[in-house]
Amino acid sequence: MNKIDVKSINLADTEFWKRTDREAAFAALRAELPVSWHDFPTGSPEVGQKGFWAVTRYDDVVTVSSDSKLFISGESTILGDQSIEEAQQEGWFLNMDAGDHFKLRQVVARAFSPQGVTKMTQAAQHYAATIIASVKERGECDYAREVAQPFPVEVVCDFLGAPRENRRRLHELTVTALAGDVLGADAPRAIASAFVELNDYGTQIAKEKRKNPGDDILSLVISTKVDGRALSDEEVGYFFQLLVTAGMETTGTVGGHSMKCFLEFPEQMQIWANDPQAVSSTGFEELVRWISPILHMRRTATQDTEIAGQTIRAGEKVVMWYNSANRDESKFANPNAFDVRRNPNPHLGFGGGGRHTCLGAHLARLELPFLVAETLKQLKNIEPAGDPIAVPSRFVNGLASMPIRFTAA
Repeated sequence: MNKIDVKSINLADTEFWKRTDREAAFAALRAELPVSWHDFPTGSPEVGQKGFWAVTRYDDVVTVSSDSKLFISGESTILGDQSIEEAQQEGWFLNMDAGDHFKLRQVVARAFSPQGVTKMTQAAQHYAATIIASVKERGECDYAREVAQPFPVEVVCDFLGAPRENRRRLHELTVTALAGDVLGADAPRAIASAFVELNDYGTQIAKEKRKNPGDDILSLVISTKVDGRALSDEEVGYFFQLLVTAGMETTGTVGGHSMKCFLEFPEQMQIWANDPQAVSSTGFEELVRWISPILHMRRTATQDTEIAGQTIRAGEKVVMWYNSANRDESKFANPNAFDVRRNPNPHLGFGGGGRHTCLGAHLARLELPFLVAETLKQLKNIEPAGDPIAVPSRFVNGLASMPIRFTAA
């Protein structure tokens, strides 16, 4: 293999994300240029804006993520520039700093009450079994499109009390909102429009549930108070959007890639199939490490500092690349080996620690083991029926397609 010129790597360029040697490129950055500068190229959605520093080593990612005073989120967590209003419309309290962030994040705790966890568990068990059953007699399917992506849509929408007739549209909007950077020059408009529609939809549901509350989690959130006041309909709409996007994308992405992993490492699929209860916990964490469903998050430096010998100036963007940290040779033994029994596994697939740990982590940990268990229970002799198609996004490590063949158990 030819040596990779690290100075030629541009993580801001969507063309880079079509490369088949991405992991080798990140390994080269970790070894030779662990903190590197990237400008936005011609044709990118952010062309003309100031670029960013890329942080690729595990320990440096943790440092940036954990120091919420030196590296803040309030100026946006995406690569491009946003106004404060735009940042909060698209990320709400993800794009806030302490203490507003802390207060609003407590709302999420209500969602994961015993009542909420019970509802999620029941929904996950039900939809995992029924979705796999719906394809198993056909002998083939697109596992990403027909199984992994619809599964979390149903679970999250049940959890939030979203009407069934709108679920397909909510999924379409989530894909655009989180992976819309593949649209090039049209990306800023499309992404903003998707977030607006998601927020507006959540606001309308909030208004309806305020009049006629149900036993769903959104109705529970509506009754929650922050600093003695109830959330407005718009704030509940933001909350709805956050759980929809976080809940759908993380599980859908890991679910689709799980099949790709199993086909690349059939011995690991067999280990999981032989004893799903014993393996599901470590196996799930290894899937998240291996896949890194969300590739990066950005912070902004509040003062001059230094990372790995590189000076960072106040006001400059610092982007943490979780996929690179999760293959860091200094932290993981045999990082390029997929091992469903890997333990310990301190991956950063849900963030690098600190206040902004991924909202979708609880949902994904609860949901995905049911989907994998049902897949390996109901489908046998699984083999590829075509090449997987990746989504060339800089933010989401998604699969657009994963065709498989199988026999029904």
